[in-house]
Amino acid sequence: MELLESLPQKHKNLDLKKEILKYLKNWYWILGCMILCYATAKIYLRYTNVQYLSKATLKFPVSRTGGNAAMLSDLKTLGAGIYDGWELQGETAVITAKPLLEKVVENLDLNVGFYGIGNIKSPEIYDKSPLTAKILKVDSATFSQISYEISPSESHSYKLSDGELKNGKNVFKFGVPVQLPFGTVIINKKPDSKFSKPLKIVFRDMKTSISSLENSITVTLPEGKGSMMELSMTGAIPKKSEDILNELVNQYNAGSVKDRNRESQNSQDFIDERLAIISKDLSGIENQKEGFKKENKITDLDSEASLALDNSNSNMKQLVDLSIQLDLVNSIFAASSGDKLLPTNMGLSPATESYISEYNKFLLSKSILLKQATVENPSVVNLNKQIDEAKSLVRQNLIESKEALQLKIAQIQGSLNADRDRINKYPTQEKIFRGIERQQTLKEQLYLYLLQKREENAIALAVTTPKAQVVNPAYTSEIVKPKRQQIILVALLAGLLLPILFFYTKFSLDTKVHSKGSITSRIPNSSVIAEIPLSKNKNAWVEANDFSVFAESFRILTSNLKFILKTKKESGTSGGVILITSSVKGEGKTTISMNTALTLAGTSKVLIIGADMRNPQLQRFLDRQNTGLTDYLISDETSPEAYIFPSEIHKNLDVMFSGTSAPNPNDLLDMQKFDDMITDLKSKYRYLIIDSAPVMLVSDTLHLTEISDVVLYVAKANFTEKNMLDFAEEFRKSNEIKNMFFVLNNVEPENSRYGRKHGYYGYH
Repeated sequence: MELLESLPQKHKNLDLKKEILKYLKNWYWILGCMILCYATAKIYLRYTNVQYLSKATLKFPVSRTGGNAAMLSDLKTLGAGIYDGWELQGETAVITAKPLLEKVVENLDLNVGFYGIGNIKSPEIYDKSPLTAKILKVDSATFSQISYEISPSESHSYKLSDGELKNGKNVFKFGVPVQLPFGTVIINKKPDSKFSKPLKIVFRDMKTSISSLENSITVTLPEGKGSMMELSMTGAIPKKSEDILNELVNQYNAGSVKDRNRESQNSQDFIDERLAIISKDLSGIENQKEGFKKENKITDLDSEASLALDNSNSNMKQLVDLSIQLDLVNSIFAASSGDKLLPTNMGLSPATESYISEYNKFLLSKSILLKQATVENPSVVNLNKQIDEAKSLVRQNLIESKEALQLKIAQIQGSLNADRDRINKYPTQEKIFRGIERQQTLKEQLYLYLLQKREENAIALAVTTPKAQVVNPAYTSEIVKPKRQQIILVALLAGLLLPILFFYTKFSLDTKVHSKGSITSRIPNSSVIAEIPLSKNKNAWVEANDFSVFAESFRILTSNLKFILKTKKESGTSGGVILITSSVKGEGKTTISMNTALTLAGTSKVLIIGADMRNPQLQRFLDRQNTGLTDYLISDETSPEAYIFPSEIHKNLDVMFSGTSAPNPNDLLDMQKFDDMITDLKSKYRYLIIDSAPVMLVSDTLHLTEISDVVLYVAKANFTEKNMLDFAEEFRKSNEIKNMFFVLNNVEPENSRYGRKHGYYGYH
């Protein structure tokens, strides 16, 4: 097997038609499985309770942006309320809350059920029951569920059985409370109803009933439908599901109105309390505002601050102008100390400007006179006196202007400082005053808001609109399960696929050769020249005048051999050495050898040689001889005639047995004496059939391929592994065997050319 694993794996081309035919041959299994699955599905549908889907649709008000809706978006206590997407998600949990479900169970008595008694199933009868029952009290802490069989007894009485009843009493009157092991119940008979056959009654505790109901109800928010909410429930009785959904919606709306009114009343009390407190606070703030104005002597803080700022700006402007004049006076006063002309028209007082003009005139006159006279000239001396007097007047006037300007600047500076003090106090005053006004505004707004809410809350107390509008009351829309068509289709599909899957697994795990296609698909360039059908007789051979399918297959084999040998011979005459081998023991190479020899012996002289010295098999067909090929090869005889015997089956068939067992068959077959023997026998016999050892187990056959004209490689259907075909192909390539052909032995009729597809061929 290690040799098989080391061989290269061949790529297998998929023959779709062949693969389909493999499954179609087992059509009766597929058909039978489909019938069985179909029958199973019908039985399942017959005894499965039909489940119906019931639905109810609710609509909630949804908030809108902009306009009046935005102004009233916080008025959720008014009317039915306004909801957004997140709140609707929360309502899906509220509507299936356990307190609501508990009320539904109590109102519909869902913790008590009546069922018909059947052989296979016991359907619930719900509203068709002639009886009603109610659990008044539960005494047992461990009670979960218990059932009884209730049957009619005497007039206005009933009988309970199949339960642990106290004191053995089991007959009770309708309408009278009954003490059972788990608690107290009361059972009544519906008016005008007929109670004539036994029923099954089941009592459940509240927790179990609520849990069952909670698991059966589904709440969804359909996409694309705005504020719609859909309740759905699956059950075997549409009327019961519809009653449950309608009752759940009623309890939800009733509870919402009650909760809203309780909330509104609490809000009303709170608003009244807060209004009293805020009124007192608002009065105190107004008194505080009045005291602040009196203390700071202000009427309007903003107006007074604006007036102070305007005065400050005006004084600042005057201060700048006076400072400029003062600087100018100081500059002219400094310039008047020399004999220079002084600037005029500088915005000084008219008197000062007049003195400066007169002073400048005297200086100009002096300058003109000095061009014609000396400094001692009386006119010049006189002008100097006039100049000194004018300068004295100018300087005196400038000093007086300077003092006047300094006085005005000091006055304006004092006024400016006063304005600045007032402006600096304004932020603090404004901060305090704004704080007081802010508190007043806040309290006023809160006061007005609470007044508005008090009116709205008063309206809400008078409104009884339900939280959700019922768009569609509960209705039953469709059958949820069982889906009859789907179950039938699935059953038929399962009946089709299960056997196919079984056969697929079987074929996938099958590594045996079964038909000619198994060989040609594994080795694409191979040739299968014969398919030998399955024979019940292990040692069957072709007899004279045998027209069976078995005999016909060997005639086809020999016809192909003759054609191959004829094309091989240059002379155009057929005949030669035919080597027959296989991969392992048990593939039927000896049977093929013997029957091939018998078929060829019909028209030619044939010799069959037993070259399998390790495990000879020819004795199964012929009387065993003690001497044979081994004895000839180890003897000194030059002619093998003494070791060849008539077959006694056919006159043209002779046999050379393997002879005595030899420890070294490979060495014997590799002797020149063996080659000479074959050459000699080819002149005496038209065909030499060599029955050799399996090539996969021993190497005895390797030398025989060199002296053979044709090598027939035998594979056995349902026995030979496909990996052995890879070994055979490798064997052919490595030994460069040009004329190696396959013979498939033991083929079942449906896998051969003689199968049902073409009809059994043969003459009888």
